[in-house]
Amino acid sequence: MADQELTDRVRELIAENQVLLFMKGTPSAPRCGFSMRTVQVLDSMGVEYGAIDVLPALQPLREVTSEISDWETFPQLYVNGELLGGCDIVEEMFDNGELAEALGVEQPAETEPAAPEAPASDEPYKSPPMSIEGS
Repeated sequence: MADQELTDRVRELIAENQVLLFMKGTPSAPRCGFSMRTVQVLDSMGVEYGAIDVLPALQPLREVTSEISDWETFPQLYVNGELLGGCDIVEEMFDNGELAEALGVEQPAETEPAAPEAPASDEPYKSPPMSIEGS
């Protein structure tokens, strides 16, 4: 069973934010491809949204969101207190116009979210070393 204090806090965050994304990393530095793609969709629509980095407390948050919405994987997009789904569902909703409707915005003229630009360097990207807190 999930920690009640954390469950209550997550419920508060979902209720307080019209659009809330639980993701791995942050919108400016996503830590997984699915989170990055979800951010790209939201950014392409020009909506304001809150984002919670789940990595510092991945397992407890997984337990809480599973209890709240019966969904264990991340990212998770909530709109008006309701879970819309993860990356694949968000992309599908974007493609068919349902996401724009749920968000109360116009569907962008472009049908695909903008892909990130490749670095200008010929050298391959090297990710920074990963540190684990508490070790």
